[in-house]
Amino acid sequence: MHRAHESIPDVSETVIEQPSHPLDDSQSTEVAAPPASPEEVELVERTVVARNVLTDNMPDEKFEGMVNVTLELIERRFRKMQELVDVSSSDVNINPFLMLAMAPAYNLYSPFEVAEYTQNAKMFHGDATAFGKYVEKHIFELFGVKEPPEKRQLKSEWSPIDAEITVEGERYLTTWKSGPWTMNQSHANEMIQRFPNIHKATGCNIILGIFYGKHDSLNNKPALVARETGEYFHVLVGKDLWEFVTGVRNAHMEVYRAIREAQSRFAIAHGGKTFFEHFIEARLKLSQSFRDEFELMGTEDDMWEMIFRKAF
Repeated sequence: MHRAHESIPDVSETVIEQPSHPLDDSQSTEVAAPPASPEEVELVERTVVARNVLTDNMPDEKFEGMVNVTLELIERRFRKMQELVDVSSSDVNINPFLMLAMAPAYNLYSPFEVAEYTQNAKMFHGDATAFGKYVEKHIFELFGVKEPPEKRQLKSEWSPIDAEITVEGERYLTTWKSGPWTMNQSHANEMIQRFPNIHKATGCNIILGIFYGKHDSLNNKPALVARETGEYFHVLVGKDLWEFVTGVRNAHMEVYRAIREAQSRFAIAHGGKTFFEHFIEARLKLSQSFRDEFELMGTEDDMWEMIFRKAF
């Protein structure tokens, strides 16, 4: 295992809040900080870990495994989409106040447009949550990533640790974030509080792995943790992370191939139609459900008045 020097953006004036309970990406109520402006950035030299050896080819069984778990993800989202066809369903949430207020922004003046807005609001949020689980629990597990036994025994103390991986004979502890803006102050505080004791107890290096993006697009939180912890803390972003976990050069492009193959298999399994074609069919059903539920008889002039009359 070799270690190269890497520059991590840092903002020296950041104020550290009191530690709070960690929030995962789907539960966080704190808005992730955007990247620091060039005027704010100072560079902190850190060492980053990398494999000594990378292979050029993804093993066939690993590639097929990625295709299968990707297809399972698409099928799960497909089933969720099919549930969004009835306005009376618990999966359909209608906030008439907000939707009417934002109608000029999203052109919400017909049942079809309201159905589109409702579909997208539900699906986009679920997609973001599903993505993290897809990578952490399904893709990475194919390459030996697993939950550390200590996390089951010491949940609170190990709360910021998500997984462990052994690479070239060395055990690493990891914490995952989806993208370069995902990490917020609460995450940083928890890492600063917990990582020193975890490192002292295990002697392991700790990796903050960010699934996509580049180092220069990170917000200032990883550098804050780096400054307040020690040389055992490393940040791997995008391409570097995928190569470290898989041992395959340009592994992110193999994931791309797996996703495209899964999309092709999905279309074949569903009559040659794309996901989006099925999406439109479900949207038409939901639109008709709106018409039936709120007695919209063709004229849209009074659609919102009818919704307000019947939604309470």
